[in-house]
Amino acid sequence: MFLKEIENQPAEGMTKIAFKKLRGAGEVVPEILHLFRFKRRSTDHLVRFTEEVMRGPSPLSPGMRELIGAFFSRRNQCSFCSDAHAEAAAQFLDRELIDEVLLDLENSRLDLPHKELFRYIGKLADDPARVTASDINRLKEVGWSEEAIYDALTVASVFRFYNTWNGGSGVQNMTSADYVHSGKVLSTLGYCMDFKLRRLVKITARKLVSLVRTVFFAGRKRDAGTGRQWTKKVRVG
Repeated sequence: MFLKEIENQPAEGMTKIAFKKLRGAGEVVPEILHLFRFKRRSTDHLVRFTEEVMRGPSPLSPGMRELIGAFFSRRNQCSFCSDAHAEAAAQFLDRELIDEVLLDLENSRLDLPHKELFRYIGKLADDPARVTASDINRLKEVGWSEEAIYDALTVASVFRFYNTWNGGSGVQNMTSADYVHSGKVLSTLGYCMDFKLRRLVKITARKLVSLVRTVFFAGRKRDAGTGRQWTKKVRVG
C-alpha cells in the first residue's frame, strides 16, 4: 500500500529519536505516525487542530470525546481508530461503559441525553445528509447546548477524515497490548505527534490551565441533565 512507501523514507530530528526509543523499548510505532511525518507543513496544522478538538475546552469531557471518536469509527468501519480511541477513552471513563456503548448503545447505562447524542453521532456516521433540524432540536430538548452539539459534530467530522486517511493509506491494526499503550500515550501527551520539546511544554501548560478552569467552574455550575461523566473509579488506599 501507499503507506509502505512513506515508512521507507528516513525519519528526521526528534521524530527519528522518538521512533528509535520506541523500537528499542520493544514498543510498536503506530503506522499512522508515518502519515503525520509526511508533508509536515500540512500535518503540523492537523496535529494542532486535532489537539484542540479532542483536548481543548468543551462541555464534553475528553473521555466522552474519545468515546464519540471510537463509536463513530466503529459505525464507519475503521477498526484501527475505533480500537485505539476506545482505549484512550478507557483512560478517562469506565471500561464497561465503553464496551456497552460500542456493542449496544440502546441497552447501555448511558442516560437519555447521552443516548440521544450518540444516536446523532451514529446518524452522522451512516449518512450525514439525513440529519435534519429536528435532530438538533431533539438534542437541545434533552439538555445539550449548541456548543456541545457543535463539539460533538466536530469530533465526528475529524474522525471521518482520520477513518478515510487510515483506510486509504493502508494503516494496519495493532495488537490489544499496543492499543492499550497507545491509549495511555494519548491520555498523557494528547495528540502531540512530532515529539518537539517546545510542543510538549506548550500542551502541558494548556492542559494545566484547562484543568484549573474545569475544577473552578465545576464548583459553581452543573450541567442540567448532562453533567454525568461516568469517570473511572479510583480506589484510594
